[in-house]
Amino acid sequence: MLNPFKSKHVPGTGALRDPLDIRDYRYEQVAAAGEPVDWEKGYDVEKDHPMKIPIKNQNGSGSCVGQGWSYYVAVLNTVETGYYDEVSAKGIYSIIQLGLPGGGAYIRDGGKLIVDWGAVLERILSSYDNGKPPSEDFMRNKTWKTPEMDKLAEVLQSKEYRTFGAAQNMDMFAMAIRDNNGVVGGVEGSNNGTWNSGEPQPPIGHSEWGHCLYFGKYGIDSLGKYIATPNSWGLRNPDTTHPDGWQKLRQNWFDSVYMFNPWTLVDKPNVVQMSTDAQNIINKYEKRFVVEGQGAGRKGILVGGQLRPVRTEREAAASIYVQTNSGYGATVPTTLFDELPKGANF
Repeated sequence: MLNPFKSKHVPGTGALRDPLDIRDYRYEQVAAAGEPVDWEKGYDVEKDHPMKIPIKNQNGSGSCVGQGWSYYVAVLNTVETGYYDEVSAKGIYSIIQLGLPGGGAYIRDGGKLIVDWGAVLERILSSYDNGKPPSEDFMRNKTWKTPEMDKLAEVLQSKEYRTFGAAQNMDMFAMAIRDNNGVVGGVEGSNNGTWNSGEPQPPIGHSEWGHCLYFGKYGIDSLGKYIATPNSWGLRNPDTTHPDGWQKLRQNWFDSVYMFNPWTLVDKPNVVQMSTDAQNIINKYEKRFVVEGQGAGRKGILVGGQLRPVRTEREAAASIYVQTNSGYGATVPTTLFDELPKGANF
């Protein structure tokens, strides 16, 4: 949905309940063999696969479905590559949005798009308008979509998407988070004054809107069991119960009728069809720097055929490594830098 603190909500927009489709793959079919959930042990995607997930801000747009799925794809990509590279919410939402007055999309359509088409990285397609949180019109615009972008999107395709019954099934929801590195799902809410806190509460009586969220953590604390989401409404002040700034949804949500359409993704390995230029760089500059000659001026070292990004604090160590291994390297255009397969940070 639209951020209720940034814009007046238009009923019926944001995340819409998916129409019933008997062709949907069901997570229940694979969950039966899963290990029981240990709430005391919990699960935290940022700790189990060391990463820090930046909290997104969709502002007054209705792009929550794109936001939720973009979190998820970035997490799956991190599990594979070892480093977090933010994924564009605009790249997903602008394709699946339904043209509603206040914006909105079906959650299923996001999963289907990621399997059929893929996704693109945030540094290639920004979800912010000149660095500022976006409007609905900005998020809908898809003049960016070209055959070249379609090719880049294939790298982040997933293998399949599955859904399961969310209502009154908190243990299965937690199991799905743990076994799939997260879940994307919908909630229906109201402007009841709790969504700017770490403990949003379900509606009493009736809902006013639908909203899509990525869930990547679960556990138990002094207030009971929870699943947790970074949401996409900007940063919140951390506190002792929410030290990471994530919001926690508890058993009362599962006792209500306001959880809907959770989905999991099964990733498939990133496959890059490399150009001759990219292959030549890999063949020629092993254990040397590759520097982006425009834009942000990113830097990496080719190790084992993968470009391992060099962070600022590691530049001195990287320089010693390169000097020990015969030479500086190459400066390449942004398109070629993006095409090279990436590894973990150097």
